[in-house]
Amino acid sequence: MHPPTAVRRIAAAGTFVAAMETLSQHRRFARGDLLGSQVEAFHPWLAKRFPRVNRALASRAFPYAVYGTQAAVSAATFLWPRNRPLRIAGGVTLAALQSVQSAFIPFGRDGADQLQQVINITMASTALIRDREQADDLALRTLALETSLSYVASGVVKAVSPVWLKGDAVAGVMRTRSYGDPRVHQLLTRYPWISTALSWSTIAIECGFPVIYVLPKPASRAYLATMTAFHLGIGQFMGLNRFVLAFGATHPAIHYVLSQRQRELAAATRPATISAA
Repeated sequence: MHPPTAVRRIAAAGTFVAAMETLSQHRRFARGDLLGSQVEAFHPWLAKRFPRVNRALASRAFPYAVYGTQAAVSAATFLWPRNRPLRIAGGVTLAALQSVQSAFIPFGRDGADQLQQVINITMASTALIRDREQADDLALRTLALETSLSYVASGVVKAVSPVWLKGDAVAGVMRTRSYGDPRVHQLLTRYPWISTALSWSTIAIECGFPVIYVLPKPASRAYLATMTAFHLGIGQFMGLNRFVLAFGATHPAIHYVLSQRQRELAAATRPATISAA
């Protein structure tokens, strides 16, 4: 699949799943409830200055409108990923909806939503470039850079954490009700060295991610496959399924950059070979 198309479709699948997942919890859309509008709690000044706007934002219909629109735009983007006007309008709309959710419906969000925001803004803004090849190249390189920075930042935070360095982090997470798995926790309790190995390995693969761009092609592909397996494991055992699609949407961009590097290296060595001959 064409890398920009893969990015758009996987990202759109992620925002669609996120919207449908939230809509399935519509019983929590009541004013002030967990997934309902929090406008009165976080923006009380609106009731005095703009009472009609406040009533609309505080209504039960507001979350339905936000997530329903997100699902519809995501579905359209998935079906027509190469449509330039839709890429611009859809990306801007999804980015705006994410901002609205962050401001008025902040609960139930996570890092996957932040990465989706980056993807939407990147794809929409680069689509303004008329040359499609240049637009795609800039978008994919930007997403590859952002993903690399995300991995390194996450790894550095873990590397300075005593819990992660001691090797207890993974076992600790698996013990929690929200993000844990009883079977895995029992295994790690019985074999604590597995938790230590997983904690240290996570730090290593995240902090060392930029190395992927200088490794030989087979090693770089294997490294990226390891990161894909890493996210699948998080989705399976921690229940953070949206991270699989959010980060998975950026991996075609990394594949693209790796392929471009191979072409650039081949082009650079070819004149030298000809000169030597």
